[in-house]
Amino acid sequence: MLCGSQHLHAHARARDTSIGQHVPCQLLQPSLRKKQLCPSLRIQWLTSAESRKSACAKTACSQATAAVQPVARQKACTYDVIALGNLCLDIFVSVPELPPTEVHSRQKLLSQLTASPPSRAAWEVGGNTNFMIAAARLGMQVAPVGHLGPDEYGQYIKDVLQREGVHEVRPLIGLEHLDESLKQTLLCFVLVAPDSAHSFCSRYDFGPWPLLPGVTAMPPPAWQALQDTRAIYLNGCLFDELPSNMVLSVLLKAKSNGAVICFDPGPRSWVLSSGPRRPTLDALLDLSDVVVMTEEEALAVTGQTGAQAAAQWVLNRPKSSTQWSIVKQGSSGSVLCSRQSPGVYNQSALEVPVGDTVGCGDSFAAAIVLGYIRGYNIPATMALANAVGAATAMGTGAGTNVASAQTVLHLLSNASAASTKNNGNGGEKQNGDAVLSDQAYGNAAALQILQDSLTPNYGESASAS
Repeated sequence: MLCGSQHLHAHARARDTSIGQHVPCQLLQPSLRKKQLCPSLRIQWLTSAESRKSACAKTACSQATAAVQPVARQKACTYDVIALGNLCLDIFVSVPELPPTEVHSRQKLLSQLTASPPSRAAWEVGGNTNFMIAAARLGMQVAPVGHLGPDEYGQYIKDVLQREGVHEVRPLIGLEHLDESLKQTLLCFVLVAPDSAHSFCSRYDFGPWPLLPGVTAMPPPAWQALQDTRAIYLNGCLFDELPSNMVLSVLLKAKSNGAVICFDPGPRSWVLSSGPRRPTLDALLDLSDVVVMTEEEALAVTGQTGAQAAAQWVLNRPKSSTQWSIVKQGSSGSVLCSRQSPGVYNQSALEVPVGDTVGCGDSFAAAIVLGYIRGYNIPATMALANAVGAATAMGTGAGTNVASAQTVLHLLSNASAASTKNNGNGGEKQNGDAVLSDQAYGNAAALQILQDSLTPNYGESASAS
């Protein structure tokens, strides 16, 4: 198992050359026209039979040629994605069983944990840092806009993000405006049971809201960053931190400037889906280009039973501008409903030894953003996201323990080999060549995408195309 300390930082400055020199396959670049062909999809290691390798490579190229279509406007920017809000420190606490959901009991537990937090050995960067680290390791230029207190927790997060190749934090609040409640970085206690089930306990659950009082406008450095990005990623916790009308106004302006909006309601789905916050949730669903939810979150948000029905519900909203609506199903895979072809795509899960599932959804979302903003097709993007989520599940904890590029490459290589072998043995044939299934094609293409993304300056060349 290749994870933990064997991280392959996707940032170009820290790229591991042991993967080998690689010339990007022009076929998978989003600017190419349908009739251009690729000489090789670089799947030569997938099977021992040379004739089958040639046939599969040829078929994969032709399938990709027909499928790759840009789905988002290309925009030359400093950043590929900005993660908005939800900067916090996760502190892991082992518990014999998860605590009850009753509010008073959880508030009491939070007070106890905050008064005497575990040592640094239990610390890990959390919240949107999971997404950012995964995105940086996939080769994207990433920056946070959020709040960190001038304390040891905030400095710890800054140091980790810098080591991971994430750009510096653009603060939501100037130091001169900090009151006592803002001088401590937000802490989130991750309660982990013996069966690896987990829940969260933090100020996000109890308020008072907004957690960042006094922020009514985006500071100039933060707004400048939001105007210089191809995508903005946010989750439901942002609406615990900032006033809803301010967040929606900022996102609307950024979208009008060409930014893609990717929204993951996350654990706050249940709070957002009822009561006074529901109009905010509806407005954000309509504004978002990409929506990503778990099956449980999707039920809370949409009221629909079944992953496909819930994903389709988001697209069918009268004012929806969503292009990709994705519901994650854990070990059952995931489903994506799209306004492009294929309209519905089911992705099978990879079988891996599971450490825990903390951070899997954030890692999955990072790959989805990469595929969407660079215009890659659905099977390839979903296969990549599937592998990134699986690689994170193989470790324990999130933050710096999310998927490494090396582990993802390993999983995709193995999955490509297995699916191509199975496909070639009695699979469908066309003109005498083995025809790759969507899953087999997706694994091979995702492997190529990740190799290309790890090539220095590749993202810049793709953006400029």
